[in-house]
Amino acid sequence: MAKHPRMVQYLDKVQGLLKEFPTFSIQQVPQAENTHADALASLGSALDIHWQDPIIDYLMNENLPTDKSEIRKVQQKAARYYMQGDKFIRRSYSGSHLTCIKYL
Repeated sequence: MAKHPRMVQYLDKVQGLLKEFPTFSIQQVPQAENTHADALASLGSALDIHWQDPIIDYLMNENLPTDKSEIRKVQQKAARYYMQGDKFIRRSYSGSHLTCIKYL
């Protein structure tokens, strides 16, 4: 059972999506065997609600903030991402590329 309001939203969404599948199973995979999920978990723990908007704006339109310190931050963060159509994708150290989504 989820306690945090955001996790309650995720749980509700997952439970709704599960109804769309005829069957499903859940299996625990050791962390050492699942570097992709570990990379996603690390990415998720560092998220801020609209953190990606200035990065996307820079990648798509080359627009930068007016504050010099923010310019540097956006440029440094943008080096880890790219756009593929309308998908915002992070390059991962494990070699996997991770599609980023916004919070619900």
